[in-house]
Amino acid sequence: MRALGPPWTRGEGEKPAGERDMGTWTASVYTAEQQARLGVDEHGQPAGSAPGAGDGVPPQPQGRVGLIGPAWTRGEGEKPAGERDMGTWTAAVYTAEQQARLGVDEHGQLRGAPAAAEA
Repeated sequence: MRALGPPWTRGEGEKPAGERDMGTWTASVYTAEQQARLGVDEHGQPAGSAPGAGDGVPPQPQGRVGLIGPAWTRGEGEKPAGERDMGTWTAAVYTAEQQARLGVDEHGQLRGAPAAAEA
């Protein structure tokens, strides 16, 4: 089964005009004006509906899913000071200075450490 993106990505309906800073990426969201006019929540779902209802995309798990983020998100280690434009989102990366000082690559992996297994 192939999941489809939101209707506006397929030219159906109105594109969100707002943005929400998610820390290391930016989400497209419907503004308060769009929500009132279109009768949707900030994610484009009909007001009062469950996430994913009626958009052809299976609902995403809510809350914890058994994964942990990078050490710096848990207060362990130094936070990346750089950013890399990934087109539709921005990645937090370690600067050249941080890489040299900490002995890590731009993703915070120790130099010479084995790469994480691909899923």
